Amino acid sequence: MAYVFDYAELEKSLASFRHLHPQIPVFSIGKSREGRHLYGIKLGKGGKRVFFNGAHHGMEWLTAKLLMQFAEELAQGDHQANTLLQGRSLYLVPMVNPDGVEIAAGGKEWQANAFGVDLNHNYDALWHLSKQSEKDAGIFGPGPTRFSGPFPESEPETRAVADFTRQNGFDLAIAFHSQGEVIYWDFCGFAPDKSYTIAKQMEAVSPYRMDTVSGIASFGGYKDWFIRTFKRPAFTVEIGQGKNPLPIEDLATIYPRTLPLMLEAIRLA
Repeated sequence: MAYVFDYAELEKSLASFRHLHPQIPVFSIGKSREGRHLYGIKLGKGGKRVFFNGAHHGMEWLTAKLLMQFAEELAQGDHQANTLLQGRSLYLVPMVNPDGVEIAAGGKEWQANAFGVDLNHNYDALWHLSKQSEKDAGIFGPGPTRFSGPFPESEPETRAVADFTRQNGFDLAIAFHSQGEVIYWDFCGFAPDKSYTIAKQMEAVSPYRMDTVSGIASFGGYKDWFIRTFKRPAFTVEIGQGKNPLPIEDLATIYPRTLPLMLEAIRLA
């Protein structure tokens, strides 16, 4: 069976991380439908707060591995971490959807959580339009993808991430996904001017191009909700190309291509 960075691998990585860096907070922001922890890491102690999250979708577990590698390198002091984090705090939730990752790890083409709700359609960002689009997309209830749930934040995972966001008042957020090699930076014209400026800089240091989304994917996402609720910069960054789940071997190419973008986002927050 091909390697998957599943929940067990995440816990193994976090155990090693805690051992090597006991001074860095590792915590749970809540639990999934099936009781798995949504783990978080905090690096830095500054007033500017940046939030990166990954694996909203089950088959996009490579984003969780990417964020763990980034956390490990910053904890080791790589990438001039002390200077980068001066005046900043970086919060990471590598695996928002551990249940979905487990289902996908078993071989199913599965993006949703264990209840069949697509977590990146379950935030309160013109959610009703996502709901209206389901029938046209052939979605009639819980399933592998695109089902928005019965109401916004119906799922413990989305509610935990939204609550964590509300509690911390982040200045900038990025949700990492794994299809398209693009930077989605706006939501229905609600993005502040700073969003465009930061997206242009992230585009300049990476192979990822700025883009806008259309159709059913236009509503109910984390980035959408963050922009509309807080009127601060938020982005969806799609890190790869091909068929999900992307193989672990792709990370050797993806990571160095994504690293400058992550560093730039923190710097510009």
